[in-house]
Order: sequence, then structure tokens, then C-alpha cells
Amino acid sequence: MPFQEAKSSHHNIDDFAREKFYELTKKHIDALNPKFCNKVVITRDQSEKIINILQNKLSTEKVFGHFPRWCKQTFTPRLIGNHQLLCDFKEVKPVLLYQDMYDIYQTSHHQTAHCGRDKCLGYIA
Repeated sequence: MPFQEAKSSHHNIDDFAREKFYELTKKHIDALNPKFCNKVVITRDQSEKIINILQNKLSTEKVFGHFPRWCKQTFTPRLIGNHQLLCDFKEVKPVLLYQDMYDIYQTSHHQTAHCGRDKCLGYIA
């Protein structure tokens, strides 16, 4: 098989795996208790909203319920390089965003030489 064809085939497999990953992830999230669905994973949009709340750029009057308090108890913004990142309040580690999950998990899987769930999770943490 020529190199270009092999490279194209690899991208198709990766695209399929990525789609399947997010399909299964969405199915899992949708099966959770509805009050936790928006908090189990953080999307880029949610991250920006949380950072704005933490920096008092978004009025808490525009945000309903306990969300602002939850944001302040759970997260802290950190400037890393030129990027404002959302970090865990206790560990001060960057929060894994939903859109980056597949790439991070795939990298950890390869970096740990395909050693399984526990090694991958240890690598990510």
C-alpha cells in the first residue's frame, strides 16, 4: 500500500475512533442525573463562562442558582504563558476540557505503552 494511502487510512481510523469516543462519552453523560450533566465535563464555552465569573467579568445576576458559588469553590483561573486556563481549586492543575479529552487520552495511552486504564489515568493526573 503506498504511503499516502496508508496515511489516509490511518486518518479515517482515527476519525472513526474519535467519533465513537465522543458518541460513547455523550451517551454516558446523558445517562447521568440531570443536575450533574453540566458539571461532569467542562466544555470550552463553560470554561470561558467560569473564568469570566471568577474574574467578575460576568455579573452573577445574569447567572442563576448556585453556579457562581460552585465556580468559586471548584475552580481558579491561572495565566500560563499567554493563555488563561481554568484550574482545579485544590490541586491547581489545569482542567481537562471536553473537546481535548480524546487527544489527551490517546496520548496517555501511547506514552504508557498501552499499559491499561490505571497507568493512563496516572499519566493524566
